[in-house]
Formats: sequence, structure tokens, C-alpha cells
Amino acid sequence: MEKVRTLLAGLALTLVAATAQAATEIVFYHYQTGAPGKTLRTILDDFQKSNPDVVVKDIYKHSEQITGEVQAALAARRPVDVTSVIGKNIVFFAGATPAVALNDPKNGDAKWLDAYLPNFLDAGRIDGKVYAIPHSYGTPQLYYNKDIFRKAGLDADKAPRTWDDVIAAATQIKQKTGMAGVAHLHASMGDYGTMVMVTNAGATYLNKAGTKAEFDSPQGVAVLQMWQDMAKSGIMPVANDQQWGAAFQAGQMGMYITSSAALRGFVASAQGKFDLGVAQYPLWKEQPRRVNNSGAAIMLHAPEGPRREASLKLLRYLSRQDVSNHWSRDTGYMPLIRNPQADPAMAKYIAEFPLVRPSIAQMAETLPTATWPAEGTLEAQVHIKNMLDELWAAKRPASAIVPETVRKVNEALSVNLKK
Repeated sequence: MEKVRTLLAGLALTLVAATAQAATEIVFYHYQTGAPGKTLRTILDDFQKSNPDVVVKDIYKHSEQITGEVQAALAARRPVDVTSVIGKNIVFFAGATPAVALNDPKNGDAKWLDAYLPNFLDAGRIDGKVYAIPHSYGTPQLYYNKDIFRKAGLDADKAPRTWDDVIAAATQIKQKTGMAGVAHLHASMGDYGTMVMVTNAGATYLNKAGTKAEFDSPQGVAVLQMWQDMAKSGIMPVANDQQWGAAFQAGQMGMYITSSAALRGFVASAQGKFDLGVAQYPLWKEQPRRVNNSGAAIMLHAPEGPRREASLKLLRYLSRQDVSNHWSRDTGYMPLIRNPQADPAMAKYIAEFPLVRPSIAQMAETLPTATWPAEGTLEAQVHIKNMLDELWAAKRPASAIVPETVRKVNEALSVNLKK
């Protein structure tokens, strides 16, 4: 009997080893950490349970390091199959890495891409080819402290709807309570914050090719002058995103405009401290709301063969409504699949957590983040960061600073036009 048991145990180990050898390992680079990182790993584990022939090895790298890390891995011929790429870098990745077009007929039926809203796919669409699917997308929205509103004599149940409303409320908060009234995120050296402001005001941040800045239009100058006035008047303290976020979470700031991805953290920090309100991004004058997404998309780099087939299985899995909604619920990122409330679990979540409604309402008003070209980008973004520093120093008006910055940005990007 003992020999039989030993034989059976040996056979079992052999079968396990054979199964492990048969499984295809794919490598997924991403920048999710903390609670989102745990959710991502849970989703990957669930995928592996239903696809035992695939093993997903996830590698975390900081969001600002992932571009260089992926390039280094590819140069060293280490496996890179799937990457989570900051939206503005998609064009660079498409040209500088062996990126795979997801709607290439060689990769099978691409109908699964129709699950996403077209405006969410546009950031990854280059000359008709889709190189990236949306994943960790946030939308900017207004968070406000209802308790501070009440102290300032404002209607806490009526969120500011327009930028005029925001400025008026912030001014009253500063005058009545002495606290900071409002702040608007910078993000990425001021690049993303500037992009959102000028786009929502009706200006063009970068042309479609990403090779020319155009936000020196009257609309762009006007909204950036408003940003300067916020700092000059004292309703917005000159600080960075981390300091603004900390002040808001501590109950020391009336309003903070930042990504929907911050919702979960703000809810947790507000609990027992203050009454949190959430509203859509403020409207500018008579313009319709148009806001650029923040966050990352997922790209495919796996070579033809088993690794690509396994990677495509993973991407199709992530595009399922239930999986995408699970990711959204647990992380605070936007729901990206069409009609998310058709999923009973998502409908229940929204009913029980109504603070998520503003980000869902903005799904149709979200534009793809502007994508930068392959060269000159870092220098261009330094010019934008310097522009914000000078705006808030308030020694010259936006009408002098912005056109000068746009000229410098376009000089930096001109290398892309000479090829």
C-alpha cells in the first residue's frame, strides 16, 4: 500500500510539474501600489484561475520610472509582454518599442475593443491602429468640504457649478474663515493640470500630432490668467499637489480639484472629520465641459507566438464589464466599459456610494489626454513648469508669459518636424 501511495504521489508531482511547464508566463509592468496594487493582483489571480495555462508575473515600477525601466528591459532582451503606460507617453511607446496594434487582423477578432467608449480608445489610436486600451483612467472633479462651506455662510448642498461659482465661494471662504479656498492640481510638472484647464476653456493644448502647443489662444490665456489670480488673491496657496491634498484631507481647505482616483482616499480621510462633497469639473463661461483623462493605458509588446496569445487573453479578460467594474469600484478609477450600470454589482455600488456619480457623469465628456511626441518632451514640460512658477509669482500677466512659453515649447518640439 505504501508503494502505491508513493507511486501516486510521484504521479501527482509529475502532473503538477508538467502543467507548470505547459503554462505560458507573461510579464506585466505596471505602477500600481498599495490598495490598487492588491486589487490588480487579485484580478490577475482570478484570471489565472480561469486560464491555468497562463501565469502572469507582475512587476511594479514607479510611474515616473516605468518608461525607462521598460526600455532597459527590452534593450537587455528581458521579457516585456504587457505594460501600463501613462497616457501622454503612448505615442512614444508606439514608436520606440515593439508595440503591437490590438486591432491588427493577425491578432484575431478585435470586436472586444468595442466594449470601450470610442473617446477612451482615442488616446491609443494612431493612424487607425489601436495600440492601447484604457485602464487606470481618472477624470478631474471638484471635492469640497461642506463643513467649511457652512462656516463661510455658503450652501453646503449646492456645489459650485462654474468657475465663477468656484472663485466666488473660495473668496468667501478665505474672507470668512481665513482658510484656503481652492486649489487645482498640477500633476506631471504642471503638464496635466495646464492641459485640463486650457482644454476645458476651449483652447487646444497640443495639436493632434502632439508636435505643436497652441494654448496661447485668447481662451488659454484667459483661464491661465484666472489661475494666476487665484494665487495672487490668496484664495489658492502656492504649493504642490501633495501639500494641497494633505491640507484638504486635514480639513483645512474648502475645495480641491483633482482626479477621481483620489475619491477613496478622500472618503477615508474625511470620515469622522468633515462632511465631504463631490461635484463635476467646473464649467468655463459658455463652453461645454471637456476634460482630459489622467492615468494609464495598457499596451501589448509580446512577440508573436504563445506569449502574445496569452497576453491577448489577459487584455480581453480586463475588458470584460464585470472585471473592469471590479477594478473601478475598488480603486476609484473611472468605469470605462459602456453602460457600467448594466452590471448589477456596479448598479448596487453606485446606489450605495452616490459620491461616484460625478465621475460617471463625466465619462461622455472626457477627452483623451494629449500625447507628446518622441523627442523634446522633457524640455517642453520644463518650460510649462517654469510658466506656472512665473504665473504664481505674478510679476507679469498671463498675456506676456503664456505666448512666450508656447514659443519655447514649440522650439523644443520642432526636432520632430525635421524628420
